[in-house]
Amino acid sequence: MKKLFVFLFVTVLLLCIADKSSVFAIDRGLKPGITLEEFKAYWEQVGTTPEGTVKCLIIAALETVKEGNKDGKKMWGMVLHKDSVAGNGEPDNSQRLAIDQFSKQVKGTNFKGAIAASYLGGTPENGYTCSYENDLVVDERQTIRDEEVVKLFIQSGGKDMATPIRLMKNKYGYWKIVEYSSVYTGVKPIDNKDF
Repeated sequence: MKKLFVFLFVTVLLLCIADKSSVFAIDRGLKPGITLEEFKAYWEQVGTTPEGTVKCLIIAALETVKEGNKDGKKMWGMVLHKDSVAGNGEPDNSQRLAIDQFSKQVKGTNFKGAIAASYLGGTPENGYTCSYENDLVVDERQTIRDEEVVKLFIQSGGKDMATPIRLMKNKYGYWKIVEYSSVYTGVKPIDNKDF
C-alpha cells in the first residue's frame, strides 16, 4: 500500500510539473542585470507568445531605466515592430516618450522604473518591488486575440484598470509590439502617511 501511495504521489507531482507552461521553467533564475545574450535566449523562447513578448518589454524597460544596463535599449528593440527600431537595434526616436515615461520616479520610491515594475508584482504597498520571475496578469475578458494580431489587457499593480497593448506576429512566428502607449502611463504613488 505504501509503494502504491508513493507511486501515485510521484506521478501526480510529475504531472503537475509537466502541466506548467514552458515560460514558468524558463523564468526561474531570471533576475536584474541580465546580459544581452541571456535576454536574447529568453526572448527566443518566450517571444512566440504575446505574453512572453510583453514580459520581455517590461524586463527591457527595467534593465534600461532601473538597472542602467548598457544593452537595455537593444533588448527593448528586440520586442518592437521593425518600424520602431533604429539601425543600431535600439528603439528609434519615436520611442523617446516611452523611455522617458518609464524613467520617471514615482513619488515615494527611490528608483526609476516603478511603472514597469508594477507589471511584475510591484504595488504601492510593497514599494513597487518586483521579480522577473513573476508572470504578467492578463485580463482575458477584455483581451482580443486573432492569429496575427492581439490586443492584450495587462494588469498593473499600480493602476485600477487593465492596460491595453497591441502586438502583431511576424513571419518568423515572433510577436512584436506595435502600440503600448498606455503601458507607460503613471501609477499610484506610495503613500507613506508621514506628514
